[in-house]
Amino acid sequence: MSGFILCPVDGINFSEDVCDYGVYIANTTNSQIKFLNIVEHNHNAKELDLSGNIALGAKDDLLEKLTTDEQETSKCTIKNGKELLDTLKQRAQEHINTKINISQIHGEVVNSLIELKNDIKIAILGIKGQGQHTIGENVKEVIREVHKPILLVNSKFQQPKKILIAYNGSNESKEILKIISNNLLFGDVQRTIININKNEKTSKKLLTEAKKIFEDKNIIVDTVSLNKNKEDLINYFEENDFDILAMGAYSHSRVKEFIFGSFTSKIIENMKKPVLLYR
Repeated sequence: MSGFILCPVDGINFSEDVCDYGVYIANTTNSQIKFLNIVEHNHNAKELDLSGNIALGAKDDLLEKLTTDEQETSKCTIKNGKELLDTLKQRAQEHINTKINISQIHGEVVNSLIELKNDIKIAILGIKGQGQHTIGENVKEVIREVHKPILLVNSKFQQPKKILIAYNGSNESKEILKIISNNLLFGDVQRTIININKNEKTSKKLLTEAKKIFEDKNIIVDTVSLNKNKEDLINYFEENDFDILAMGAYSHSRVKEFIFGSFTSKIIENMKKPVLLYR
């Protein structure tokens, strides 16, 4: 899997920790890293309803003020973004062994990342911590549309020592196994594959096929079968002090997600540590 480590940063959502995870993975995979700041422009003037009882001259004055305010906000956003990129580049240079690129572009987040997807090895995104908000549609769309591994960072950087890989036999979970076995993203760590299943025979079969993928690469993995509900995945993760959860994402259609809810979203929203996803 060729490409660079992409770190979109906004200065709000764990940008320094995104940087640190990016540097760590760039070093373990000998990959270039790219810090990307995307400037999304607001168009408040276009969205404002001016159809009320406001005199014509007053409307013109208001529109001019809104346009001026938007321009000043945009300048400030661009300036802050460039300063953030410079700061993160300096931070990364202290520990990285590969090349660093920085870039600021103007556009919409999801479309910008889709345009870059062919050049991405893994994208690392910062998201707000547990309990602070539900996962935004931008994050969901990036996971659905980019079709590359996405590491969601929701806490301070901690060098990974133990990774839990959830496997249920789906195409998405098979791909995450291949990605982790073909690319030692997290270096020399303890890897455990877990299957949550009420059927012991089915669980054993799935874990055997999952383990073989790693054995073929001469990588040692542990396996765990959990006879509980899939919602107990987080409890097992926390009780056994894992550092990263890896799993396939959004295997159902949007219609099914709307009716039954999304297990992927529930996991992301309730995890206290980073999640590696693939769709």
